[in-house]
Amino acid sequence: MPQAANYSPIISLISSVRLGRYRTTFRSANECELYGIYIWSQHAAASIYPLLQNLEISLRNAIDKEARARFGERWWERIQSTRDRGDCHFHKNIEKAKDCLTREWCKKEKRRRRGTRVEHLQVPVWTHDQIIAATDFSTWHYVLNNEYSSPSPSENQRFLWPKSLSKVFKNYGKINPNQQRVRKNLADLIFELREYRNRISHHEPLWVKSPDVNNARAAIDTIREKINKIELVIEALDINLLNIMRKVGLFDNARRVCSLNELAIYRYTKPFCSMTPEQMHVIETHCWQAKQKNETIIWRNNNTVYGLRTIR
Repeated sequence: MPQAANYSPIISLISSVRLGRYRTTFRSANECELYGIYIWSQHAAASIYPLLQNLEISLRNAIDKEARARFGERWWERIQSTRDRGDCHFHKNIEKAKDCLTREWCKKEKRRRRGTRVEHLQVPVWTHDQIIAATDFSTWHYVLNNEYSSPSPSENQRFLWPKSLSKVFKNYGKINPNQQRVRKNLADLIFELREYRNRISHHEPLWVKSPDVNNARAAIDTIREKINKIELVIEALDINLLNIMRKVGLFDNARRVCSLNELAIYRYTKPFCSMTPEQMHVIETHCWQAKQKNETIIWRNNNTVYGLRTIR
């Protein structure tokens, strides 16, 4: 059993500062439990990643689709801004995406041409789709800024907002029915979730640190609050996207993993459920198959799919 292993050499390979946060918040009883909490947090991060990825990609494509329909292929060159483009973070990010594509192309050409100078080679003209795909999450937060909002109704056709708001965020009323205020609400939520994505990407603790977050329940509550906010923004974007993400189990999986119950499994403190010999006999073959093949055994009951797999 994992509890019998010597965890001291393993713990010494993990940053003491990082583990200190786990000790303080989750109050582990021993090193075995501490390492289990550490592994649980990685599973929790993995369960949230698909939610954030769906949010980023869907937000990007929803804005791009609507802006492209209104302003054409290189719509970022045509939308009006109340500030000089050189001072706008959105336009800076578009240029950064182009530069990134060029740098990567140059690297590949140098390798392909075995070190030949590429300064005199003709750099490709990057397509609309290539540029959009090369942008980062912050690009789609910045395009919600006030400089892209029309200062008067007579100029609405030249600006992205507010004319495109209801096309991009079909259900923005779920956040705020006031069209004049909801864009700020959306920008704040997306900024918060973008920062959270960065925390996950840099392997920072998933929970929000504050004086009040000093135990496992409070920490997990802050994680689940982020899940709720991701769900809210996706609902504002498109209810169909939200429904399909629910149907394939992305939100249920994240909430299952990010829970005290799941944490207890990794802390080795969750009790085993009691089963009769008859019940064990019914699932014994499936348990053997799950272990031997290292796969999840699934079955359907009342249109719900269940899974059986080994945990450890």
